[in-house]
Amino acid sequence: MKGDFFDVLARIYQLMRLHHVSYQGISDILGLIHPQGKDTIFNAFTASVERTVIPSIEDFQIVLYDEQHPKKGRTQKFRLTLLDSVTGQPIAEELHDSKNPATITAFLTKYLDPSKRTYVVTDLDSSYPRVFKEFFGENLIHQYCLMHLNKLIVAEFPRNTTIEQELMKYRMLNIFYNRDAELKFLLDLLEEEQVMKQGAKKEYRAWPRR
Repeated sequence: MKGDFFDVLARIYQLMRLHHVSYQGISDILGLIHPQGKDTIFNAFTASVERTVIPSIEDFQIVLYDEQHPKKGRTQKFRLTLLDSVTGQPIAEELHDSKNPATITAFLTKYLDPSKRTYVVTDLDSSYPRVFKEFFGENLIHQYCLMHLNKLIVAEFPRNTTIEQELMKYRMLNIFYNRDAELKFLLDLLEEEQVMKQGAKKEYRAWPRR
């Protein structure tokens, strides 16, 4: 019974995290049921995720959707593109006068099957999640392009960063790619800089006062 109870708690943690409730928020809510500290909840949630068995999907497709904006003089067009993620070859390309949701939906209808489980990779355009969700329904898994997500992180930092800022930037970039080598290099630089600062402070304190 105790095991069943904690399994239910783990499911509660997962649902709350799915809805972006903080660990402290979960702890405050669980105080009404079974008091748990936020660190305990974090460890239990992590363990429950590691135990989760994800069923393999056999019949699915991965496509990349993108748009280009060719322009000649005052004539503006929009080239809609679908790429096959496995071959890297275009599935379809079409020129349109607009890239509104109706145009994108009509384009998708011609080349993709909404009843098939589909992973779609797009840039960060805010209109895409709703358009693709309406087309694929529950068969959609939407992924933002990692290159654009990396650019979003880099844009948050100044062009000339300190070592601390650069270290923080690469810790965030490490979410998407393995940056262990860069992080080790920056940590070594930071340690070396701190040693130099400590040495400079000691030297300054040793100067004779007049």
